[in-house]
Amino acid sequence: MNFKELLQRYKEGTATKEEKVIVETELEKYESIEGYFSEQLHDDLFMKDQAADDTALEEVEETLSIKRLVNRKLAKVIMLSVLIVILLYVGIFYGLSKVVDSLHYDPTSVTSYEDQEYPASDFSFDMQAYVSLNMPGYALSSFTTEESQGFGVYETSYLLRNLYTNDLQRHFVDIHRGARRNFDDGIFSHANRFEIWDGFRNIHSPVTGGEEGMSEEHQQGEIERKNDITLDYLGEVNPLSYVSMTIVFDEDLTMEEFYEMSREFQMLNFNWVGVRTIEPGTSWSENQPNHLIGFNPNVNDEPAGNMRPNPEEYPLFNLVDLYQYAPTVSSESFFPEAFETHFESRLTYLRDREEFVELFDYNPYKTDFYTHSLDYIEENGINTYGVLAYGTAEDFQEQIDNLPFESLYINGVASAKPNIYFD
Repeated sequence: MNFKELLQRYKEGTATKEEKVIVETELEKYESIEGYFSEQLHDDLFMKDQAADDTALEEVEETLSIKRLVNRKLAKVIMLSVLIVILLYVGIFYGLSKVVDSLHYDPTSVTSYEDQEYPASDFSFDMQAYVSLNMPGYALSSFTTEESQGFGVYETSYLLRNLYTNDLQRHFVDIHRGARRNFDDGIFSHANRFEIWDGFRNIHSPVTGGEEGMSEEHQQGEIERKNDITLDYLGEVNPLSYVSMTIVFDEDLTMEEFYEMSREFQMLNFNWVGVRTIEPGTSWSENQPNHLIGFNPNVNDEPAGNMRPNPEEYPLFNLVDLYQYAPTVSSESFFPEAFETHFESRLTYLRDREEFVELFDYNPYKTDFYTHSLDYIEENGINTYGVLAYGTAEDFQEQIDNLPFESLYINGVASAKPNIYFD
């Protein structure tokens, strides 16, 4: 009988005493074996689970470490790319832009000198010199503005004052790599560039004997005829009318003679003094027109300030500075000498500013004329052929016969003098 049959008989309760002993002995043996394997299996499974958990944790940590490393490298790449873009932008905009700026006229440049406390842009001095030399009846007022847009592009402006009407107007000029943009008014207007010389026509465009069939006697007769018309008109207007008149002298005056005349006729305001730079009746160049230049003898027509170019190179650039030189000159020659120094200083300055002249002057080759003018006044001195003067019609009527004029030309008549309460 096998153990299975014995176990069945044990369960049914039919087993003998000896058979029960055999079955119970076997059952105890199996229980011991089961307990042993149960304990061993639990330990093995626990160790395996722990090992699996440790492996998984290591894998997670390794994955996180890889991700962190990748993120750090990616962040470095992004930061490096951004830095490269910024450096390229800065390098192109500021580096290359500066190179382009250097190739053309730069209105924002400042030529400083030792002890310059309040530097100003060269453009402000350029405009100041140009207007006073070339535009009778106008002055640069207040400040200029100049702003760089990069790569040789600038936005500029200047404030122009009409000395006759006392009107102020700001004008704007864009500069694109040595070329002007948006500049139709102000110093570029036709009236301010060409019509402004109407009263000095015989100086600007002299007619020599034989030209146009006009003899010297005929020329003089035409001048006298026009003078009679001008004087008749002057006698008809309201005595309080404010008149702008161009006066050409019968003979050139030295600065001493002009100053004495201005002292004698203090009721008249001489706003511009034309300076002789070409022999009368001649042309200074075969391929360029004649030009007229001069200066404003009034110290208060331009804004007073502490800004000026190098005074050693350009003494008395600002005429108001003449009062600083008063102790060094005699009272009789003080103003005439100051006028001469001031005019020559501004003429020299503008001659030295070739880029500005090419861009802003009505003749891009005018630096040649400025050089010629400096040579002329060095040899012949500084003399005036005529002036622009303002005054009431009554003042002109009373004093005109005492003025040493050859020709008269009325530029304009206003109903009254502006700012009469401030005289």
